[in-house]
Amino acid sequence: MTRPPKRPRVQGARFSAHRSTACSFLEAGKFTRVPLHGLGKTYNRLMRRKVFLLGLLGLLLVGEGAEVWLLSVEGEIGRGMVSYLHKGLAEAERAGAAAVILEFSTPGGYLDAAQSCRDLILGAKVRTLAYVNREAYSAGALLAIACERIYFAPGGVLGAATPVYFDPQGRMEEAPEKVISAVRALFRATAEARGRDPLVAEAMVDRTVAIPGLVERGKLLTLTAKTAAEWGYSDGEAEDLGQVLNLAGLAGSVIRAFSYGWMDRLVDMLTNPWVASLLILIGVSGILVELFTPGFGLPGTVGLASLLLFFWAHYLAGLAGWESLLFFLGGIIAIVLEIFVFTATDFGVAGIAGLILLGLGFYTAMTGPLTQPKEVLSAVGAVALALVLSLVGFALFLTWVPQSRLRLGGVVLKAAIEERAVGKLAPTASPYVGKRGNALTDLHPVGKAEVEGEQLDVVAEEGFIPKGSTVEIVRDEGYRKVVRRVKEG
Repeated sequence: MTRPPKRPRVQGARFSAHRSTACSFLEAGKFTRVPLHGLGKTYNRLMRRKVFLLGLLGLLLVGEGAEVWLLSVEGEIGRGMVSYLHKGLAEAERAGAAAVILEFSTPGGYLDAAQSCRDLILGAKVRTLAYVNREAYSAGALLAIACERIYFAPGGVLGAATPVYFDPQGRMEEAPEKVISAVRALFRATAEARGRDPLVAEAMVDRTVAIPGLVERGKLLTLTAKTAAEWGYSDGEAEDLGQVLNLAGLAGSVIRAFSYGWMDRLVDMLTNPWVASLLILIGVSGILVELFTPGFGLPGTVGLASLLLFFWAHYLAGLAGWESLLFFLGGIIAIVLEIFVFTATDFGVAGIAGLILLGLGFYTAMTGPLTQPKEVLSAVGAVALALVLSLVGFALFLTWVPQSRLRLGGVVLKAAIEERAVGKLAPTASPYVGKRGNALTDLHPVGKAEVEGEQLDVVAEEGFIPKGSTVEIVRDEGYRKVVRRVKEG
């Protein structure tokens, strides 16, 4: 057997064992010696500088001078609170705040508003800390559980969140099982999202939940600072906000309070069912009147502004969505078609469908899945009252129009109605002119009339003529005749 060829030796392939030198690679098989004198001191200086720079960076990020925003959840949680938290959390994120503290002192509030607030907190991109000072009951408990950390003031309590409502006699009653089940699931999902025991959250809502050593069946759970810490619902007890910062690792941060502003109070006011009803009344009436006036004038401007205020406030409250706007626009289109296109007997299918769609648009903008029964009834009553009054006012307007000499934009209203219905009217010789008959439908302004046994499509010169009135043809425009009401006697 032949031996394999010997590998050639590489010169200088051994590291020097000299204590004061080190070898560095220069080229294949060759090393050079570098003195080690002072290398240890240089390394120590570099490490000290690195530690100093890292410490300085930490101070810049979360230490001295860092901002922590404070939002106060006080009193009843209503629709204005949704607007307040939405703005506060968004501005804190834009300002680069290290965290947001939500300080709780609330007996609860509206469930639909609380659900919207909870979604805002869970979706916040800034760190959220709850400070229970001194109570967070009902809807307030849901918001506190939605925060990343929960701190308690001495004597603070959290829980007692079963949904309730007031009956017609003013007595407080627990909500039906269907509502309790929905709220229980909401609390459970919120606790799970923050890594807390979901059964504890459920026991705050449902009396049937029992937890050995914590709460027995038939009682609602309310946590104190001590029991909350034992069951993972407290990250510490703090005498004041300064201690909250210390516990959260934000010592030395600057607290910036974000106040409940005029816009939040405006949202609270505009989402009151009866104020909302007034906005609907003004809005719908203004739009209907504008349909019978040339150009775009004061009625349309006021009506549009009222409707924008209505939908804006309910959108900020987390209630109005695209479906509400689609219902509303569909209703307006149907009513326009009923007035200017269809001439069915009396108020036809398009008009009825339009009113229903308008009602659905306003109703869905005022209620949510967790809106309390009393608020639902108030919303239904407010919408119905506003629509009825709008129709009554519109009918009075049409009755008043023929007697008025109202000019808008320099054009007589009567001429505008005629022009919208049949285009520019030019009198022509016709055997129909001067003949009389009876209105078979309400003319607003279009409809049907019977003249000498013949049914004709007609348009009212005055803008509106009630069914059964005697009418006279004053112009013949081909496929439609312009009629005027004949006064009896």
